[in-house]
Amino acid sequence: MTKKQEETKTYAKFWQRFCAFLIDMCVISVCSILLSWIFQPFINQENYQRLSDEANSTIQDYTNQKIDSQTYLTRTSDISYDMDRATALITIAGIAISILYFGLWQYKHDGQTIGKKFMKIKIIKKDDSPLTINDILLRALLIDSILADIIGVCFAIFASKNVYFYGIVVSRTLQYFILFISAMMVLSTKTKQGLHDILLKTEVIQIEQGV
Repeated sequence: MTKKQEETKTYAKFWQRFCAFLIDMCVISVCSILLSWIFQPFINQENYQRLSDEANSTIQDYTNQKIDSQTYLTRTSDISYDMDRATALITIAGIAISILYFGLWQYKHDGQTIGKKFMKIKIIKKDDSPLTINDILLRALLIDSILADIIGVCFAIFASKNVYFYGIVVSRTLQYFILFISAMMVLSTKTKQGLHDILLKTEVIQIEQGV
């Protein structure tokens, strides 16, 4: 890429990327609600309701100071583990939706999700080479919480409660770290690249009206 080509780019601002992200989360949330409704018959409703009642009871007991913080954390982690196992099928379907949306959809629509289309921004390769499906998928795994969700459901299905708890803490902490560092980099760097952009040599640019 020449210096002149670099200077003609207008990089997407942080607020544009953030608004696009919020719109995309709304789209995913609607899809998740629909999935929950579709897969509801496959969930043991009696067991799920029992776990929900236990969760509410635990919160009330802690609020009323009937249990200490350690007991509260132990109960809630046990309940979360059981609930995640009970809803694993819905979680897997949700991960598939996220991969299709942030991966295949975004690839087929030239580096744009619905949120990015609305905010008139898109993903491109830094060297202006063609954006590949691998670029999009790896980017989505890192920044759109998909990898953390995959790790979480694997721990819920295959691991013990203790391993599950620490696995979730580590995976979520790593995800929040990537999000935080990427946000700081987008806010402070000239090319507005997050950590995921640097690793995959991508950029997010503004699109001229009518393009």
